[in-house]
Amino acid sequence: MSDQVKKHLFIINPAAGKRLNTGKLTAGIKEVMRRRGEEYIIRITESPGHATELVRQYVAGGGDWRVYACGGDGTLNEVVCGAAGADNCAISQIACGTGNDFLRFFDGGGAAFRDIEAVVDGEEREFDLMEANGHFAINICSVGFDARVAATVHRFSKLPGVTPVCAFTVSALYNFLRSFCNDYRIKIEGPGVSRTLEGQCALICVASARYYGGGYMPMGDTDPTDGVLDLLVIGKASRLRAASLLMAYKAGKYEEISRKYDIKVLRLPVTRVEIDLCGRSGVINADGEIIPAKKALIRLSQRRIRFFAPSRCLESLNRLCEKRYKNANAAAF
Repeated sequence: MSDQVKKHLFIINPAAGKRLNTGKLTAGIKEVMRRRGEEYIIRITESPGHATELVRQYVAGGGDWRVYACGGDGTLNEVVCGAAGADNCAISQIACGTGNDFLRFFDGGGAAFRDIEAVVDGEEREFDLMEANGHFAINICSVGFDARVAATVHRFSKLPGVTPVCAFTVSALYNFLRSFCNDYRIKIEGPGVSRTLEGQCALICVASARYYGGGYMPMGDTDPTDGVLDLLVIGKASRLRAASLLMAYKAGKYEEISRKYDIKVLRLPVTRVEIDLCGRSGVINADGEIIPAKKALIRLSQRRIRFFAPSRCLESLNRLCEKRYKNANAAAF
């Protein structure tokens, strides 16, 4: 971490959320930074992908940067893609989006990341990154039913009175009427693991953090700093079981899916997952970004990213890291 004076880049997505007041947000940023007397820049995005371009543009000029994604999960993903591999850049988020799913991992969730000054004062941690067909992601990547749901959720999320979870559920019903399970060939590599699966599956989820889809939590114990990804595969399920399966999946009760509904479930730590859609055209969901594909390669990236958060939000993460450290020492002993 550099001892240089930090520069602050606030990237605002004016299309984020339903009620983002760009003027009010800009005024709040200016007031906080005026009191601090620190160098800062505010930029408004003009098109999809613009946030990625802005991060690369400013970081390439040197200096020690703190970059703030002022928007939702899509804005954060664009900033992640711009900052990946840049040693002179740390990122965070000012929560302005509809779902703010990545921030649900932290104590206090998205609400804590609306406090601009607390975010600016945030403590840094190094987080793992994933690559899905070359596209960077920090949260969750998936292929299957849930990825198709993510591809159509925006049709419903902007409707008046529709919450993120409601939009995801409506999109799930829409896609349920089209198809639920499909054939896949999945090649898995991880710590002590190398195997291939073939057959029908409903969901294939590769996670570094915990939440997506407006609050769905497939696995409740993932750790975005542990140097591995977590794979969850839900096998063939009937349409009659779909609603119950999705509710258990949303609550992270994947063991219940296997035990109660007699559906095959695989949970493994992985570093690389290759998914063949068996000739079909489909999509990969990478932190909410939709990538058309017939084959998917989701892997742990060799790059990591510096992420900062209000100190009060890091207690649970600190406990995870401490537990992992103790377990490693016990194994070594």
